[in-house]
Amino acid sequence: MKVEQIKTLILTTLVLVSIVLFWNLVTFQRNYDLVNNQEYVKEVTINDIKKPIKDLVVPNKIIYRNGENSFHGIQNMEQITPFVNEIRKWTFYGFQRSVNEFVEKFEGMPGKQVLIVQFPGDVPFELLKSMYTVEVKEIPSGNFRYMFIFQEDLNDDEGIVYFATNDLRSIIKANVRQKSSAHFRNLIEIMSNNSNPYYAYKKNSGGYLFVNDKETVIPDDQYYPRLYDEKIFVDALFSNPDRITINDEEYTDGSSLMKLQSDQQMLTFVDPTITESPDTVYNMITTSVNYINAHGGWTDQYYYSGAFVNTKKINFQLYTNNYPVFNELGLNELSLVVGKNRIHEYRRPYFRLDFIPYNPNKQEYTLPKGTDVLAEIQGDGVNLELVEDILIGYYMEKDNENAVIKFQPSWFYKIGNSWIRVNDEKLGVVENGLE
Repeated sequence: MKVEQIKTLILTTLVLVSIVLFWNLVTFQRNYDLVNNQEYVKEVTINDIKKPIKDLVVPNKIIYRNGENSFHGIQNMEQITPFVNEIRKWTFYGFQRSVNEFVEKFEGMPGKQVLIVQFPGDVPFELLKSMYTVEVKEIPSGNFRYMFIFQEDLNDDEGIVYFATNDLRSIIKANVRQKSSAHFRNLIEIMSNNSNPYYAYKKNSGGYLFVNDKETVIPDDQYYPRLYDEKIFVDALFSNPDRITINDEEYTDGSSLMKLQSDQQMLTFVDPTITESPDTVYNMITTSVNYINAHGGWTDQYYYSGAFVNTKKINFQLYTNNYPVFNELGLNELSLVVGKNRIHEYRRPYFRLDFIPYNPNKQEYTLPKGTDVLAEIQGDGVNLELVEDILIGYYMEKDNENAVIKFQPSWFYKIGNSWIRVNDEKLGVVENGLE
C-alpha cells in the first residue's frame, strides 16, 4: 500500500471519529439540558424558606399560677419565644405515666407555683424529638396539649415536666436535665411582672379555659398585600406543569386540579389520586411540613394550630404583630387534607402580607377582660364544656375597593374545628383614635 493511501485512510478514519464524537456531544448536551429542565421544574419554589418543625409547633399561651386562684399569663408570641428557646436547651428522659401524682400537685395543692405551657392543638409525643433533645429509645404514644412545670421540681440541673391532654386525664411525667434553672426562674419572674392577670375556668370534663382577665389595648393594622403570579404555584405544585390546560380559573394536568378564587386571592390544589389516610397526628404534621417546605410555601409567619384526625385536616395559622389571625373564608391559614405520606388537598392564599404596611388612620381598641367574654358567650347559649380555647387575635378582612387587608383586634373562641368571633358590639369594645 502506498504512503498516500495510508495517509488518506488515516485521515478518513479521523474524520469519521470526529463526526461520531461531535454527534455524541450534541446528543449528550441535549439530554443533559432536558434532565436539568425536568429537575428545575420539580424544584421550583415560591421562596427559599424551609422551616423545621420546632419553629412551627410552639405554644400559644403561657400561664403562671403563683398561688391559690392567682394566675398570670401571656399570649403575645414575642413574650412566649424566650420560654420556647430555654426549654429547647433541656434534655428529656425517663417518661412514665403519673396521673395521681400530678392531680395531687395541681388539684390537691392549688397554692403550688406552676408554669403552664399551652399548645394550640394536639402535639404527638413522637414529635418531641423534632422539638427538643430527647434521650429515650421508645417515646410514649398519644398526644399532649399542655406542659406543667412546678417550681419546686426545678433544681439546679435537674427537673420534672408533666405532659397533659386537654382534659388533664392522661398525664406523662418526664425528667429533664439542664445546665441551670436560674435563667428559667428569671424568665418566670420577668413574666410575672410583665403579664396580665388570668382567670382559670374549670370545666366539668376536667379541662380548663385560661383567659386574659384584664382590659387589653391593641392597635389595628392594615397592609397592601403582595400578590403572587398564579403561574409560580402551577410550576411549584404540579409535577408536569408543561402539560397544564387552563379553563378560566382552573388548571389541570388531567389528574390534579388547581382552582383559583381571584376575588379572595385563594387557591385550592387537589390530587384525587391520593386516597389513603394517615393513621396518626404525627404523620399528618410531618407530611404537611415536608410538603410546604418542598415548594417554599411559608410566605408569612405561620404556626401549627391543630390537626383533626377525623377529617385528616391540618391547619397552620397566620400571625401578625405576634397575635393569631382569624378569617371565616380561610384567608388566615394554610389548610391541608393529608393522605398517606402525600397531600390530597391544599388550600391557601396566594398573597403575602409583609409587603407594604399602610395604616394612616390607626385606631386602638380596648378589649374587655376574659370573664366578661365568658359571660357574654354563655349568655348567647354557648355551652362552655364544648369550648376548647378563648383568646385575643386579629379579625382579617379584605377591602377590595381600596386593595388593602385590614386587621381588627377581637376576642375569639374555639368549638370543634371552628373559631368564632365574639360580637364586639355586645362586648362593648371601645375604639380609640390615634394621632
